[in-house]
Amino acid sequence: MDSLRSMNNALAYIEEHLTEEIDYSEVSKDELVPWNHAFVVTSLASEAPETLFKTYRQRGNAENQIKELKCGFGFDKTDSSTFARNTARALITGIAYNLVQLFKQLFVSEDRRSTISSLRFSLFHIAGRITWHARRVVIHLASNYVYKNWFSRIMDEVHQLAT
Repeated sequence: MDSLRSMNNALAYIEEHLTEEIDYSEVSKDELVPWNHAFVVTSLASEAPETLFKTYRQRGNAENQIKELKCGFGFDKTDSSTFARNTARALITGIAYNLVQLFKQLFVSEDRRSTISSLRFSLFHIAGRITWHARRVVIHLASNYVYKNWFSRIMDEVHQLAT
């Protein structure tokens, strides 16, 4: 994660200083990975370089979100034989995606870019059992669950939000 953060810092520095001489020692002072040169080929010649890089970065983010919709939520599935059923499935998938985005904004402060696949694995693939005692639900997690503290913190925050 540190390498990604340092790479983003380096890219942000370059984007801020595109119109002037770039001090590469400043860019690479906290860099943990080797340089990865990228080129943008575009027909938008009238735009400023800062605007172009921001536009293409946002486009990449949009493509990642579409990929998450397809792979993580099954948005591309049209198994039903009628248009109405496929439309309802797409709408429900869109609602689920938006709920997960809201969940990430409210409770996942560590890495908001985490995908539904990684959240599913870290929060829901847990060995354990659920018991009911005196109108109270108790979740018993496996003692060797790696994300136990994170899961407990999120459950506490959800409980505080509900009360």
